[in-house]
Amino acid sequence: MHFHRRMPGKAQCSGCGDNLKGVPRNIPSKIHNTSKSKKRPERPFGGMLCSRCSRQKIKEDIRKIFSLK
Repeated sequence: MHFHRRMPGKAQCSGCGDNLKGVPRNIPSKIHNTSKSKKRPERPFGGMLCSRCSRQKIKEDIRKIFSLK
């Protein structure tokens, strides 16, 4: 008998629910052996937010900082 592990679902953005690009879809034991730079994008909020949502979040944070002054 051969047991095939099911692939995990695609990583999703926590803001809009869109699928994340650049995040591998593998079983945990194989992800554990890959390098950190291949596990997620090297940018702020990489692996959690899509590029559109992260851009929007950064803009909101900057606007909050400058509105306080």
